[in-house]
Amino acid sequence: MEKVLIVGRGGREHSLAHKALQSGRLKVFIAPGNGGMLPPLIRVPIQEHEISALRDFIRQEKINYVIIGPELPIAKGIYDDLCDLTTVIAPPQKLSFLEASKAKAKQFLELAGIPTAPAMIFTRDQQAEMESYLRAATYPLVLKASGLAGGKGVFIATSSQEALEFARGCLQGQKYGTAGQTIVVETFLEGEERSVFLLADGKSYTLLPVARDYKRLLDGDKGPNTGGMGGYAPAEDLSWIEVVREKVIEPTFAALLRMGLSYHGFLYLGLMKVQGEPYVLEYNVRLGDPEAQLILPLIANSFDEILYYYRIQKLGNLKIRVHPGYAVGVVAATKGYPEAPQKGHAIYFPPLEEGGSRLGEKTLIYWAGVEKGESNYLLTTGGRSYTLVGLGQTLEEARKQAYAGMELLPFEGRYYRKDIAQLNTCYS
Repeated sequence: MEKVLIVGRGGREHSLAHKALQSGRLKVFIAPGNGGMLPPLIRVPIQEHEISALRDFIRQEKINYVIIGPELPIAKGIYDDLCDLTTVIAPPQKLSFLEASKAKAKQFLELAGIPTAPAMIFTRDQQAEMESYLRAATYPLVLKASGLAGGKGVFIATSSQEALEFARGCLQGQKYGTAGQTIVVETFLEGEERSVFLLADGKSYTLLPVARDYKRLLDGDKGPNTGGMGGYAPAEDLSWIEVVREKVIEPTFAALLRMGLSYHGFLYLGLMKVQGEPYVLEYNVRLGDPEAQLILPLIANSFDEILYYYRIQKLGNLKIRVHPGYAVGVVAATKGYPEAPQKGHAIYFPPLEEGGSRLGEKTLIYWAGVEKGESNYLLTTGGRSYTLVGLGQTLEEARKQAYAGMELLPFEGRYYRKDIAQLNTCYS
């Protein structure tokens, strides 16, 4: 039996572990995981940044594959730290600029001729120029902290006063620390957001199901941006995906090759569909969260098959098969999320099969910000606590399953959106 180690602790990592477990041919470890992940998943008490301990564990257990979930270890070069020991599903540090610097990613998009919103970039030394630009601009505008901000560094300003307040806080280091000291100011786009995912092996790639993510905190796509409050999949027809392949995916890989770079690992394309045209909002060098929780249950291929094709660099020969139907995911967050999330609230933890993920025949739960409490309870650690996924033959059936499942796992101060898979238009 081959062994896979998943590095991370959230809902994305739980869904990866669940998918690996379902193959029946993989022994699954998670470092460090969270309190909702149960045997036969094996939690390992090693943090994402403890490279020496990870290397020792990989050697000791003879791990065949390592999957990196979150973006920060990738940006810090975890692939380069581990790739001499095993097959690592993640890109090297030199490719992490696609996510770790929105400014560099925007410049990359423009040079490659890939459709994206027009933008201006300002550094902390250009505050006067930035303020002059924002005072004269037409609104709304989208302002983004260039660095890694946990999916929360995006602000849609409706006036120069709002824009100046956010931008000053970024450039002065009050918001997001060094991650905000370069900002990208983009033209506002209106359309339908899509999350397109692929897995590349350095020579070829295969496309995964497309998802629709809801990033704003409140119903009606209002409130601050978050790491994601839910979504649904599949969310697009094959004819549009061919447009994305022609105008975004192939030009992305071609531009990287001109830089002497070949991509491997998961790649996320955050797109806005504007009158049928795909505009790139952002790249992520990993699977999304909560999108991973939506697309992985829909994939019919066993996980060991996917990993094998990745290892031998033949993903272009692998056809991803998708179960009929839909998945709808709703995120439960703690009060105060995303700015000041509370923690320490108890969630009843019923007996759950399949590594703590199987809530019902058509409902799955993927745990995130939780730790083990007393008896049959988990305690929230702040932020997003879990993603409840409903499955169904129709989108509405999947949606009903998801919201029915939410009723089974309440906790004090819980917040979740009520319009997931209903609202289509969004703004960015």
